[in-house]
Amino acid sequence: MRNKSTHIFLLCIAACFLLFNIGLLFLVQMHKNELNNTKHKLEHLANIEFMFEASKETTITRFKYEQCYIGDSYIYLGSDNNKLIPMRSITGQPKLVLGLNQNMCPPCVEGVFADIKEVFPDFENNPNIICIADIEQRFKDNYYGKKVISFHEKDNFPLYKIETKPYFFILDNDLCAKLLFITDITNPELTKEYLKTIKERYVKI
Repeated sequence: MRNKSTHIFLLCIAACFLLFNIGLLFLVQMHKNELNNTKHKLEHLANIEFMFEASKETTITRFKYEQCYIGDSYIYLGSDNNKLIPMRSITGQPKLVLGLNQNMCPPCVEGVFADIKEVFPDFENNPNIICIADIEQRFKDNYYGKKVISFHEKDNFPLYKIETKPYFFILDNDLCAKLLFITDITNPELTKEYLKTIKERYVKI
């Protein structure tokens, strides 16, 4: 009888120990799930903060350069910097300008060319869509199908200072940057919407 009681006692202790371990594992798993949820929330908040800061920077830059006066500065086409022409000589019709810089990430540049070619299939042969780019001289004769326009004096084109994101604007005889749009990495679909709006508003482009 005593051995039986001892056996039952040991079984009870083992059962309690097992239940304790199960409970402990359950609490550990709950704590791990809480940590994962907290981590995901922090990552989500960090993404929101990044998107907000990126959007804020884009908006501030747009406010700074919208209606920026470019003036009748001397420019050249392609890599031939010996043949200078005044900017006004090419603005008889409103121009959609694509602005680029060699510091912009290649996927960003490729993406913006894909967007503009989708909305304007005649992009390469359309004289009313021009590309102003601060890039190496050797690329200027044929940059994604366009001859690049460059300023003889860089200081005459303030928008060269936009170095990280492709941008668009309308240029006409007023020689001001109108309807400036800076591509937004947090909302890339806006680029196509902007281009579609330009196409509807400026039917000759």
